[in-house]
Amino acid sequence: MFGKIILLGAAVVSGEQFDAFLTAHKKSYPTRQEYMTRQAIFRENLAKAEVLNAESVANGGDAAFGVTKFSDLTEDEFRETYLMPNLPIPDMQNDEDPPRVFEAASVDWRNATTAVKDQGQCGSCWAFSATEAIESFAQIRGRYSLYTLSPQQIVSCDTTDGGCKGGWPYNAYNYIKNAGGMERETDYPYTSGHGVNGACKYDGSKAVVKVAGYVSVTKGEPALQTALNLGPVSVCVAASAFQTYRGGILATCPGNVDHCVQAVGYEDTYWLLRNSWGGGWGEQGFIRVARGSDLCHVADYVTYPTFA
Repeated sequence: MFGKIILLGAAVVSGEQFDAFLTAHKKSYPTRQEYMTRQAIFRENLAKAEVLNAESVANGGDAAFGVTKFSDLTEDEFRETYLMPNLPIPDMQNDEDPPRVFEAASVDWRNATTAVKDQGQCGSCWAFSATEAIESFAQIRGRYSLYTLSPQQIVSCDTTDGGCKGGWPYNAYNYIKNAGGMERETDYPYTSGHGVNGACKYDGSKAVVKVAGYVSVTKGEPALQTALNLGPVSVCVAASAFQTYRGGILATCPGNVDHCVQAVGYEDTYWLLRNSWGGGWGEQGFIRVARGSDLCHVADYVTYPTFA
């Protein structure tokens, strides 16, 4: 399913290309000045993407960078709107090795996940990451059907974290445990896509999945591989390099942890991550991250839920 992506050089970016970008992503601006400002940012981002493409080729990689739905945002705007740049490092005391199981040469859990979600303009990735892990592990453990659960419940009701300002999946598991369960998304739909947390409206009578706790996995890629043989886990990563990612195996990833996603598998050369920026981003909503060097800190904050 993964193939090469051919991108146009930034030097030939035209006004028509920018307008095509606006049409594709249903964007508009209130003034002509804003239009011109965003067009200039768009050009700058494509120039940066071309540098990343050249570096990828020079390093023998195959990652491709170019136009994404974030191409009219500065790096700072992207971080502040879609990531969690001010995330404090958590104090998780229960790091442990996951149970030893037969470890396959490759793993792909996409048949045990719900459809790719979209967090919108809200730093709620942590809630989505926890929700997705709960959905998958509940079904894999045979306790529940593969429900599409409500990240909005966590965003609005978990007072330990900051909703659209960020948080950690382990706090989300604790919230769900203490709340007594989690509602379906159809009963508690997502409304925070424009950056507003919303008041808590949890109805315990509609809870369909209960969580007993969570496992915080020992840091390191070997433990991540072991955990992925149990199911698709929550991971938190450094994601500044994701802004212009279009496809291929990401081989460079600077920065600190500021985003949470769901790791759904691996091959010999990469980890397969499911993002929460919609199916139009990356490789149908997924990204491949090179293995071997804990790239993006992918193996530093791995968690999954447990059930009674």
